Amino acid sequence: MHVGVTQEQVAQKLFVTRQTVSRWEQDKKLPNVHVLKTLSVLYGIPIDFMSGIIHYWACALSSR
Repeated sequence: MHVGVTQEQVAQKLFVTRQTVSRWEQDKKLPNVHVLKTLSVLYGIPIDFMSGIIHYWACALSSR
């Protein structure tokens, strides 16, 4: 999803590293619930939709 912000900008808003944001995007790591809430607001996506994405990531990561 492209909303005109860089990984660095997202990382600064969430108080994480740019590498952490990159790992989320690459399905190598999952954000915690507090970060998930902030991402929901940042991207304008309902939290229930975001939790569905997290469920998908968790299933994908566990099958590796």
